[in-house]
Amino acid sequence: MEMHEQPTLPIMGEDPLVAHDAPTEAHRVQREPRRRGLSRRALFTSIAGAGAVAVGGAGLVAWGEQGGGPLPQLAQNLGISGVFPTRPETSVQVGHLLRRAGFGASPQEVKEYSALGYQGAVDRLLNSSQDSDAELENRLKGLNIDLNQPREQQRWWLLRMIYTNRPLVEKMTLFWHGFLTSSYTKVGGKQYYTRMITQNNFLRSHAFDSFDTLLLGITADPAMLVYLDLTKSRKNAPNENYARELMELFTLGLGKYTQQDVYEAASALTGWHVSKDQTGSQFVAADHNTAEKTYLGQKGNFDYKDVIRILTNHPDTPWFVCKHLFTFFCYENPSQNDLKPLVDSYNQSNHNMGAVMKTLLLSPQFQSDKAYRSRIKSPTEFVVGIQRALGIQGNGNGLPAEVMSMGQELFNPPNVAGWPADKVSAYWLNSGTWMARLNYINLVLMGTKAKNVSYPGLDLQKLVNDQHISTPEQFVDYFSSFLLDGRLDAGRKSELVSYFTTSLQSGTQATTAVSTKAGKKGKTEPQITLGNGKSYPISNVRGALYLLLSLPEYQLN
Repeated sequence: MEMHEQPTLPIMGEDPLVAHDAPTEAHRVQREPRRRGLSRRALFTSIAGAGAVAVGGAGLVAWGEQGGGPLPQLAQNLGISGVFPTRPETSVQVGHLLRRAGFGASPQEVKEYSALGYQGAVDRLLNSSQDSDAELENRLKGLNIDLNQPREQQRWWLLRMIYTNRPLVEKMTLFWHGFLTSSYTKVGGKQYYTRMITQNNFLRSHAFDSFDTLLLGITADPAMLVYLDLTKSRKNAPNENYARELMELFTLGLGKYTQQDVYEAASALTGWHVSKDQTGSQFVAADHNTAEKTYLGQKGNFDYKDVIRILTNHPDTPWFVCKHLFTFFCYENPSQNDLKPLVDSYNQSNHNMGAVMKTLLLSPQFQSDKAYRSRIKSPTEFVVGIQRALGIQGNGNGLPAEVMSMGQELFNPPNVAGWPADKVSAYWLNSGTWMARLNYINLVLMGTKAKNVSYPGLDLQKLVNDQHISTPEQFVDYFSSFLLDGRLDAGRKSELVSYFTTSLQSGTQATTAVSTKAGKKGKTEPQITLGNGKSYPISNVRGALYLLLSLPEYQLN
């Protein structure tokens, strides 16, 4: 099969911050993320220059743009399914675990977690306080990040995800952010953007706590008080916005309550306001409606604690919450049989989400072929995952724009229902967001220095030396071992090796006029020398890794 030179893809420019309207009833309709103006024909023309192995990725995009379908079936068509070994302590299942319960991992992390066995790896992720994050905190402190600026807030969180030793804590924080949603665009104005950091830290601190604690805290959270208007609610004029979303989106789902329940809950929730000094929140007893209320079939002089108690003990709540959790971490459209063990854990553990997560991660469903590579990586998972896996060291400048170009803006979900693609991951991919992913891979491998943006680039020669890589086959095997769990079929491997060696085969080696990192032509191209003494053009070596990261297998989480 003829192989072509890997193109240096154009770098997508930074998007301006997009302000969304304040949440209204209309916002509860889930919207597909904005598509970019790139035709499918142009997309396929661009990808064709990257070699045949990228065609599968283009097919994945076409599938997503047509509305998606059962991802397990797509995975089977791509030859990805049916690969889970029966022994749970293998590196394949640990790789799967570290992608789903984190953001992917370096070869060293896969080795460390695999040594614990599968259950030991789950226990470590759930009890990560044993793993110090002091190095991460010192790194963030040294960058002097302005946490009152949305882009800097996004950079701060992306860096946390990349360098944390507690990946499941950050992944749970991401889940809760998309479930108990707020946005910096409505937190009281630019001077109060830090309220989103306060909320983010609360979700992180209580990621595995009881659902009761999470709801009590989010009800009193300053960002949420403003975002869903509870701070405007008064004893004689209850605002119903938060009460409605609390039932519809956070606990019960549509059709499980009446308009009278909304009014009664709103009355019971009165009294919470942003504090006078604007730094926190406070409960003002004098502004709480003390009339007797009938709420979801119960009667009493209820306050916010009673509302949360009634909701967290409602029989529909664990099914609703566990379905969202299962979908995010495992696969879409779970059955009642899939969810029942999680619901039982919720009820038996006094609603402890850590217990629910342990049940999920140890379940046969999570360790099944149906779950393996069954969801498309979100932009955050994709960007963070590559950084973690390749051990990229940087300050995070430019990363928020990369994530946004792929269709996700942290601290600003499209509406109060969160990101639609958290429920149906096919929505993450279209021709524009796919091209943004390719551009990002190119940036990571090539590196760049521009105003306020710096990517160091991957030092391939150092990596080859450190890993004692002597042949192109070993190069492909090394990266596929942790990026693809070592599950690369012979045909794809052959194409990648062929791309790696094509210049030598054609006799052009180092004297061909090529586009170098500096963009100049007519100069001798830098070479990568393997352990066997043979040298290969750096564009070939980069190109082989570029194609591997572009494979549909890598896009699927």
